[in-house]
Amino acid sequence: MNEQQDDDESLDSQRESNSFWLGMKMASSRAEVQIILDRFDVPEEEFVNRFPSLAKLVQGLPDDTAPPA
Repeated sequence: MNEQQDDDESLDSQRESNSFWLGMKMASSRAEVQIILDRFDVPEEEFVNRFPSLAKLVQGLPDDTAPPA
C-alpha cells in the first residue's frame, strides 16, 4: 500500500486516491482501466511506474476493444 502514499500530483486527495485504487481493482476490462486513467488524468506510463502492483493486476484483463478473432 506504499504506492498509494507516493507523491500524488494527479490524485490530490486521499479520497481520490482510494477511488482510483477501487476503480482499478474492480475494472473488468482494459477499456474500463483506460476510462479510469482518463478520469483521473493519469498517463499510462505514470500509472505503470507509480502503481506497479495495480499495473500487474490489470495486465490480465481482457482487451474488449480488440476485434473478435
